[in-house]
Formats: sequence, structure tokens, C-alpha cells
Amino acid sequence: MQGFKMLKHWILKWTKAQKTLALGLILIAAMVLAAIFSDKGFMNVYDFTEELDYLKQRNTVLVDENKGLRKEIEGLKSDPYAIEMLARDKLNMVKPGELVYQIVRENPPPKKSH
Repeated sequence: MQGFKMLKHWILKWTKAQKTLALGLILIAAMVLAAIFSDKGFMNVYDFTEELDYLKQRNTVLVDENKGLRKEIEGLKSDPYAIEMLARDKLNMVKPGELVYQIVRENPPPKKSH
């Protein structure tokens, strides 16, 4: 409480110009803080900029992936060998009369403990 009384006494000694200057500086500080930390402030804009950069990169990856899938679809429509490779790789299919060898370990290697 004593500190508040001292501050009040000190401010009362100021001239009108000093009080106006102090009020102006306080308002400027408040506006700067609002510009930085408000919902539409610089920090929020910076966060959105980072998110936009991430989304642009992700979009580029998805565009490339879509191109690859379109190419695969076109191959499957026109190339019987592409259909066969897809059936073998993803569906584990074999032609009639083919033998499939599967390697199975008898004893799995021991797990390493950290």
C-alpha cells in the first residue's frame, strides 16, 4: 500500500505534458501487445504461416501419390502383366501349377533387451 501512495504522489508531481506522454506510451504498449498476442495478431499469423507451409508440402506429396496411382490404374486397364504383378505382390496369388516356397525359421532369434 505504501508503494501505491508513493507512486500516486510521484505522478501528481508530473506536468500535463509528462502525464500525456506517459498515457500515450501506455496506450502504444497496449496496442503493440494486442497486435502481437491477439487472435488476429502476429503470433497467430506466424502459426498459420507455418501450418500453411506444412499443408503445401503435404499437398505436393499427395499430388505425386495421385499421379502414381493414376499411372498404376492406367497400367491395370491396359497391361495384363501389370495385373499379374499386382495379383502376385498384393494378393499373394500364383498361377496354376506353380510351386511356392516359404521359408520358415524354426527358432526365432532372441529379442534384444535394452
